[in-house]
Amino acid sequence: MGNRGMEDLIPLVNRLQDAFSAIGQNANLALPQIAVVGGQSAGKSSVLENFVWEVSD
Repeated sequence: MGNRGMEDLIPLVNRLQDAFSAIGQNANLALPQIAVVGGQSAGKSSVLENFVWEVSD
């Protein structure tokens, strides 16, 4: 499956922004800045913990 979900999501968000623009509205979509994806016990929490540790130092 890979990044297929993200590949589908980006054009959808672009279409939403275009639709809001067409009616003269600003599309302030609060989207996550980081997404960690993986199977159970794949280390997602560890990745986030290490990222937060590096940023906060």
